[in-house]
Amino acid sequence: MKVKSLLFTAAAAIASMASAQDQYPEYQDYADGYEQDNLYENYAMKQQEKGGGGGNGIIKIGVSFGLSYVIGAKVHSSRIAKKMKAKHLKDQKALYTQYYNDVYKLEEQKADQQAIIEQLQAALQS
Repeated sequence: MKVKSLLFTAAAAIASMASAQDQYPEYQDYADGYEQDNLYENYAMKQQEKGGGGGNGIIKIGVSFGLSYVIGAKVHSSRIAKKMKAKHLKDQKALYTQYYNDVYKLEEQKADQQAIIEQLQAALQS
């Protein structure tokens, strides 16, 4: 039952579209003596005589893409380089600080051991 009503509705829609097309006249009926111009045809013929329609458009797009990629990569890599340089400078500063602290502690231990050795030598000689 539903299939029949669906088919009937589709057939009615197709029939109404066909009759609607018959209601509207052609463009030439409204033209009032004006003929359709052929500007586009003239333009197309001139373009064909030139030898095509600008075949280097894809090359321009490729070159502009390549240049923008290189410039963008340069900008982003310089940003990363600055961040990494700051990070490495901070790490290097921490490493040097630790090194100097360790050397200072070793010098203190050496001085303490030297003092103990001198005390032991003085005790042995007396």
